[in-house]
Amino acid sequence: MNKRSMIYILMISLFTLLLSACGNKAASPTENPTENTPAASATQNQSEDLGVLGKIKSSGTITVGIEGAYPPYNFFNDKNELEGFDVDLTNELAQRMGVKVNFVATPWDSIIAGLLAKKYDVVISSMAITVERKKKIDFTEPYYHSGMQLFVPDSSDITDPYKIKGRKIGVTIGTTFEKKGKELGAELVTYKNDNLCFQDMQNGRIEGVITNRNLGARIIKEKQYPFKPIGDLLLKDGAGIALNQNEEALKNELNKHLADMLKDGTYEKISLKWFDRDIR
Repeated sequence: MNKRSMIYILMISLFTLLLSACGNKAASPTENPTENTPAASATQNQSEDLGVLGKIKSSGTITVGIEGAYPPYNFFNDKNELEGFDVDLTNELAQRMGVKVNFVATPWDSIIAGLLAKKYDVVISSMAITVERKKKIDFTEPYYHSGMQLFVPDSSDITDPYKIKGRKIGVTIGTTFEKKGKELGAELVTYKNDNLCFQDMQNGRIEGVITNRNLGARIIKEKQYPFKPIGDLLLKDGAGIALNQNEEALKNELNKHLADMLKDGTYEKISLKWFDRDIR
């Protein structure tokens, strides 16, 4: 065999080995064979379509932002446990969704920022539905209706809630109560929560408090403060579950369960427990 023939044979052999290697690589399984299967792709697409609701269902937990300083709606009891109307409502909703609840206690003035940063899935903390808030976030249908009330000491000379210009009035920071107080020209003093407002009024540092009618009445009754509501409601509003915008699947799911609770008597039972009446 001459030299040229030997080179030709070697080249043929090398080419055959290369073909064999390529064939084996094509036939080998992928590192994650399930990732590209139709079932896996369908599950992933379904989860993406459902957005936050898909994440909640997948993890088995709904994370809820709540203030924890707004009795009787939501507050920490003597055992440092969360309870209240909002808490009972949330637990019932979670049960109907088939998931657990993870509450994240958050100061009121940063609770919307936390939702936007996705630190929790929703906020269930007696948040009033307003046009201004809906520019940033979304809401379910109202789960209760209430109103804004001015409370003053029994000995106060304030007789009209609309005539408080220049008067020193306490409000919780970041609330619709603060906005209303500014509109009326009051000299506002802001607090982290309503309990602090009423404490300062008891100590004579402020002349009145603007807050939720039901909440104010509850605090006065529990603490036996010598305070009273003045005049008509400053504003009637509805509170909803807050969620991020474009989460229609989650909003529809929550609205469905809320509607069912209103129909089957569960909502009324929870409401009577905390307010002795149906506050829907």
